[in-house]
Amino acid sequence: MVYLIIPVAILVITFILMYLYAGPFYKGLPVLVYHKISSTKKPDFLTVSASSMREHLEYINRKGYNTIFLSDMIDYIEKGTPLPPKPIMITLDDGFRDNYTDLYPLLKEFNCKANIFIVAGFVQTPDNLGPRTEGEFMLVEEAKDLCSERVQYGLHTMYHKSYHHMTLEEIDEDMRQSKQRLDELGIPYQPVFAYSFAAHMSHEPVKQKAVFGILKKYGVRYAFKVGDRLNKISMQRMNPFLLNRLTITGSYNMFKFRMATIGFIRIVQRFERIMK
Repeated sequence: MVYLIIPVAILVITFILMYLYAGPFYKGLPVLVYHKISSTKKPDFLTVSASSMREHLEYINRKGYNTIFLSDMIDYIEKGTPLPPKPIMITLDDGFRDNYTDLYPLLKEFNCKANIFIVAGFVQTPDNLGPRTEGEFMLVEEAKDLCSERVQYGLHTMYHKSYHHMTLEEIDEDMRQSKQRLDELGIPYQPVFAYSFAAHMSHEPVKQKAVFGILKKYGVRYAFKVGDRLNKISMQRMNPFLLNRLTITGSYNMFKFRMATIGFIRIVQRFERIMK
């Protein structure tokens, strides 16, 4: 028993010290990733309740965070344009319809910005209607309405397939199709990509490098994985195709959400595993 108590005590003390002293002074950009925001569906890994999202946005505003667009990040990295104090980026993956029906009103209410990595082939149009097993997705008119004020879009594949299971030729074609589809629909997007299923080929360095080349070929300048870490400022020293995001799930309480925003969620999760 003593062998368990000592490491747990050390971890608790380290966590407390980091929370009290390191957090306020650690300069980093938290990039939060959500999927579904729903006022009707039960929370799960992909679904955050609208009431919880309201709490998150209230906390962000109360703590003086400033939500930023993908274009703000690009201008900071490439032009040296200053970011606002305490920058934070809200991102969502896929383009679910509740991003329009449930999230959009909250963004307007709290004067916040968000960024959606949209699956081009899932946008609902007269030639592409009907339910999908993945969920209900935005109509093209809704997607355009969102990006008129509160939202910017990034790329997230054509049909949400994992690049880990695709050949380089298939990945190249997927990038071509997804960009072409968004261009045809008149949906503007930033030169930023998010790996579907967070598959960034970390264990396949040769393929990973080749994928970076494909992204560059199609004008993509930045790409996000999910690492549950902050992006260190200045971001110029980071690999532009391996930027970090922090997963926000429907099971997180406000304590875990706060820990995510300051980059400590991995410590919390490790502590939970030890205590099981």
